[in-house]
Amino acid sequence: MLDRAVINAGPLVALSLLDRLDLLSVLFTECWIPQAVFNEVALADIDKPGAKALHTADWQARVRPSPIPDPLLVMELDAGEAEVISLSRQLVPCVALIDERRGRRIARQVYNLPVKGTAGILVEARRRGLISAVRPQLLELRAAGYFIADKVIDAACQSLGE
Repeated sequence: MLDRAVINAGPLVALSLLDRLDLLSVLFTECWIPQAVFNEVALADIDKPGAKALHTADWQARVRPSPIPDPLLVMELDAGEAEVISLSRQLVPCVALIDERRGRRIARQVYNLPVKGTAGILVEARRRGLISAVRPQLLELRAAGYFIADKVIDAACQSLGE
């Protein structure tokens, strides 16, 4: 796994729901949050999961402006995803942490960026012994209202033999 990551709102919210934002600091030497993502999670809705955690000095120090996104990104994705991809391109080698299918596909296929989502983060955490199982975590997210497809849960668990 790469040591540097740029994080979109989805994984921030999901890991906050699990009270496991700490996994990002353990799994990655550098974790960056584009300004648009910070605004979306921490400023737009103070009651959103992760909002309060992102107001700590440690997380605010990780907020970074991103280069102006390509017009394709602005047309196809929301501001946060566009900035994640733009900043990831600037920080290569870097992994883009995105849950939304369209953003992941564009990052991977158009810009050749490595991409992981919340399930991939949890799989890596399990491989490193930081959590005991992935399925309960993913089902907890689903119970909290976070969308995760059955095939994503099954693939994550299958990759670990769970």
